[in-house]
Amino acid sequence: MRTLICGLISALLLSVAAAQTNSEPKNRMTFDSPPISPGVPTPPPAPALNPPQTLERFFSYLKTEKIQEAYDSLVSGTILGERKEDVDALKNKTQQALDSYGSISGYEVIDTLNAGKNLMRYTCISLNQDLPLRWRFYFYNGPNGWRLVDLRIDDGLVELFESIKQRPPPAPQNP
Repeated sequence: MRTLICGLISALLLSVAAAQTNSEPKNRMTFDSPPISPGVPTPPPAPALNPPQTLERFFSYLKTEKIQEAYDSLVSGTILGERKEDVDALKNKTQQALDSYGSISGYEVIDTLNAGKNLMRYTCISLNQDLPLRWRFYFYNGPNGWRLVDLRIDDGLVELFESIKQRPPPAPQNP
């Protein structure tokens, strides 16, 4: 009898877990840059980026709805810039986001995270008219200086708060 009850409980738990993983995904806008394909040539090095200045220039273009110029300035001289179809898709999705959430009046850097000395993520929100978007820029400090290596954009504000909540508090600084 005990084995039967344990078996029934296990089957119930498995069916609940399967139902949760098969449930409809949230209606959320997400567009990631796809992985780099082998054989895609590395572009010639461009001048090293200054990540804060790069973000300022990018969002300045978006504020004036110059999406083409925003992405051209962001991906110029990077491996991302060589993937024209992917950049074009990002431009189109950004236009759709502006149409859906309203024009951008500014941006805020919400979080910066270093993974060692050579990898950094900036998490920003764009201040759209109707709803902010979360932008995650990944920079790598290689032999030619800082380069943008990935970009993620979504409207996952709940996840933004969850990720901030899970971060450990900053270490106290000695005076």
